[in-house]
Amino acid sequence: MHNKAIMNKKNKVKQFREAIPLSVAELARRAGLAPQTITKMEKGLPTRKYSELKVAKALQKKYEDVFV
Repeated sequence: MHNKAIMNKKNKVKQFREAIPLSVAELARRAGLAPQTITKMEKGLPTRKYSELKVAKALQKKYEDVFV
């Protein structure tokens, strides 16, 4: 049994990605990550801070603006 409220990490990855617009695959390519990692972030699942930093850079945003 999972408590998603504790596990989920709020972020605006999908919001910024769709505003550009970019596909999950294209954002992953720009960030140098697997598309599955982007999908995990968008679902609020735990990911490494290093990966989150790469995504913020690929979105041309500050880390603090993407990951609340």
